[in-house]
Amino acid sequence: MIDDRLVEHLKLMNLTEYESRTYLALVAKGTATVKEIRELAGIPYSREYDILESLERRGYVVVQPGRPRRYRAVDPREVLSRELEIRARAVEELIKKLAPIYSSHGDEVTFDEVIWMLKGRENIHERLIKMLSSAEREVLILGMKPVTTRAIARALRDARDRGVEVRALGEFDDDTRSLFEEIGVEYRYYPHDHSRFVLVDERELILASEDPANYVFALYNRNPGCIKLYRNYFHHVWKETRKI
Repeated sequence: MIDDRLVEHLKLMNLTEYESRTYLALVAKGTATVKEIRELAGIPYSREYDILESLERRGYVVVQPGRPRRYRAVDPREVLSRELEIRARAVEELIKKLAPIYSSHGDEVTFDEVIWMLKGRENIHERLIKMLSSAEREVLILGMKPVTTRAIARALRDARDRGVEVRALGEFDDDTRSLFEEIGVEYRYYPHDHSRFVLVDERELILASEDPANYVFALYNRNPGCIKLYRNYFHHVWKETRKI
């Protein structure tokens, strides 16, 4: 029985109705022949090979040689992690390109707006300290080295003292790891290959470039949809990453 709700979720990954049903059928079945897939997924006889070829090209299924040929679904954790990262990068690129254009209209930018640029290390550090100081439940850190000043380290320590859960993913140096252990921050090794961010209480996000030369530029974001995307990405990676 194919779950229609999961079909709708997969369609958000730009899969068609039949592609979504076929992938779900293979996840449920393990491996299957074309005939078995057609019967379980309820797809037309004339479309079965086109659908499977499309899913194979996109990395959702693999073919096992033999007679008859059998198909197997790629692990959902692998294929959907890739889809999530693609979308996170797309959102990041859109914000990076569109925010300066939006700001160029000359309208006054205030902290009541959902997205704007922060320029200069001092401005970035000041905003980060305010975020950490206002944290009530959760601080998520990916890649960005948070302890670049004593004030940031103090704000991080104060957040933990208030009972805020702080988690970090990245390749942190010895001093940062020592501080994390001292104040009770749980951290895991993650060799990320995209931008760094700090997210507070599902309401504030600072997103900075991976290029150290561009660290004087960052985006401050309060857009709920974007924040949810990055929070989901963090928690997904956290579950799949080994504990140090």
